[in-house]
Amino acid sequence: MGGSPKVSYFPKQEREKTIYRKRLTFKPGKKLPTLIAIFLLFYLLISFFAHFQRLYVLQRDIKEIEIQLQELSAKNEELKKQLKQVQSDAYIEQVAREKLGLVKPGESRIVPVPEGDEKNN
Repeated sequence: MGGSPKVSYFPKQEREKTIYRKRLTFKPGKKLPTLIAIFLLFYLLISFFAHFQRLYVLQRDIKEIEIQLQELSAKNEELKKQLKQVQSDAYIEQVAREKLGLVKPGESRIVPVPEGDEKNN
């Protein structure tokens, strides 16, 4: 029971193989936190890219709406100019003469007769 050294019956190469096999054994206590960390990292990456994709779509929508706003503003200005023109006395008089056939007092109205009507009479 003394201090006799351990005698191994395996050659040196066989001992190295057995040591190597012992290192590859599965230890669930050490791999579980690593798997959880990998899963969380994967989840965070997917979430990160999903949020940036949504941000990109929202920024693109904002640019489209700004372009529409500029177009509508230009159209609004054009309509304001047309409204001022329609409300002017000169335009009202022109429409009354051309479309309604009205004349001012003291003026006489001349109605041109198309050429096709003379032959029918």
